[in-house]
Amino acid sequence: MDKINTLVDEYQIKIINFHQDNLNEIANLRLLINLSSEYLQLLRLSVRQRGFISESDEISFFKNLKPIVSGHLKYFSHVHTYLMNRPKVSTSRQRKYIHLILDKFEAHKSSELEFVKYYRHKSTRYDHIYFVRGLNSIDITNNINHFIDPEFSTSHDDKVAKIMAYDLLVTYYKNELIKLKSQKRISSRHTPPLLTQTFSWTASKTDLVELMYAINATGAVQNGNIDLKVLAEICESLFNIKLGNFYKTYGEIKAREGARTKFLDSLRLSLIKKMDEDNN
Repeated sequence: MDKINTLVDEYQIKIINFHQDNLNEIANLRLLINLSSEYLQLLRLSVRQRGFISESDEISFFKNLKPIVSGHLKYFSHVHTYLMNRPKVSTSRQRKYIHLILDKFEAHKSSELEFVKYYRHKSTRYDHIYFVRGLNSIDITNNINHFIDPEFSTSHDDKVAKIMAYDLLVTYYKNELIKLKSQKRISSRHTPPLLTQTFSWTASKTDLVELMYAINATGAVQNGNIDLKVLAEICESLFNIKLGNFYKTYGEIKAREGARTKFLDSLRLSLIKKMDEDNN
C-alpha cells in the first residue's frame, strides 16, 4: 500500500494548484484529464503487480483511494464537456443551462440514495461486499462496465467516484452561477436603459422631418456627423412612425412660400408662452 499511497499523494499535489478559474481553460482541462488517466493507469499496474496484503487494505483502496483519482477524472471530463456545449449567448441562458445540469445530478442522486447515505454516514457494514473484488460482488444491473477489468473494480468504487465528482461539480457550478450573476450586474450598469413602452408622434410627419433636419443642421447629435437615414430610423423607432421618403418631404419644406420653418417657429412660440405662464 505504500506505493499506492505515494501515487495518490503525488496526484493530489499536482492537481491542487489548479484554481477553479484555471479550469475554464480547455487546455488545462485536457492536461488534467490526461494526468488523471495516467495516474489511474499507474494505480492499476500497482494493484496487478503487488495486490493487497489484507482485505482491509483492499477495501481502503477501492473505497478511499482509487475514487480520488477516478472521481477527479469524471469531474474534469464533465467540466470539459460543459465548456464545449454551454450556451454562448446571454448569462440568463447559461444560468438556466447550469440549473438543468444540477437538476439531473439531483435526480441521479435520488436513484442512488441508499448508497449515498451509506457512504456519507461512513458506514462500514457492507464494505466487504461493496469494495472487495470478485464476480459475486459485481452489480450486474448498474455496473456492467466493470467487467472490462474485474481486477481493478468492485461493485461500488465507481459509485463513490461519482459522489466525489458530484460534490466537486456542485461547488464548481455554484461558483459559476455567482460569476454569471456578477457579470449580469456589471452588464446592467453599463447597458443604457431601453424604452419599455411605445410613444406616438402626434404632430404631422412633415413636422418631424423638419425637426429632424434642424437637429442635424445644428450638429446637436454626434456633432452633425450622423447619416440622415440613421437619424430617421431613430425617430421612427422612438415615435413608432414611418417617415417614408423624407428626402422628398424635406424638398417640399424648402419649397414653401413665406415662413419655411413653420413647426420650428411654433415650437419657439409655444416655449416662450410656457415660460411666460410659469413666471406669472
